[in-house]
Amino acid sequence: MLTLPRGASIVIADDDRRDAMTAGHRLQDAGYDTTLITEFDPLMDADAFLASLAGKYDALICDYLLSSHGRVGFTGAEVVSKANLRSGAPLPSVLISSHIKPGQQGAISRWRKGIPQVVAKADLDEEILPAIGYTLAELKGSYTRERRAFPTPIEVLEVVAKGEARRARVVVVGWNIHAPVWMPLDPILEETGLRPESLVGQWLEADVNCYASKAEDLYYGNIILSPDFPQTGMPA
Repeated sequence: MLTLPRGASIVIADDDRRDAMTAGHRLQDAGYDTTLITEFDPLMDADAFLASLAGKYDALICDYLLSSHGRVGFTGAEVVSKANLRSGAPLPSVLISSHIKPGQQGAISRWRKGIPQVVAKADLDEEILPAIGYTLAELKGSYTRERRAFPTPIEVLEVVAKGEARRARVVVVGWNIHAPVWMPLDPILEETGLRPESLVGQWLEADVNCYASKAEDLYYGNIILSPDFPQTGMPA
């Protein structure tokens, strides 16, 4: 398993100072220097927050919810994904959370491509160091079987275009043709240029990690209109 060198600098972003200190103690025990960030500028977006960290740290541990002390315009999921996928100078990052509510899964799914693993705070002692290792491996192009993506057809069955949890109910053929799942809507619209009202019945193609064991661990990339399947109905 890949690891950071001893003495590497890790920043922990968590609005709960006690939780941040707990994570910091575990990482210090492993030989790392830690810095805590527990207050967040409500005027910053995720890109500005990451810019404030640039060049200062070797890795980031970030809580999912950062807004218990006031409104923050981004989630840890967006920060971690953008940090890991940043072109040229990625910052190895791990997402942690005390509890992911069902309604929050869609927000994480929106950014799941850049989140190798979500670590529960209750499991930090055992899982935080392996999670850093998985992240470092992915940044070097080495993916576990469950995270490796390949092209697969996707049929759009239903679209929910209102509210914060904008999503599409789809069949991901390469994952489970008999079990529709909810897929984030915004990436579909952004990558295909289609409007929500025209999506139902469409066939798409995307790179998906079809060996994932759970639907919430799926991620989607390179979404296009499928050239190989009809626009309505499952293939024979």
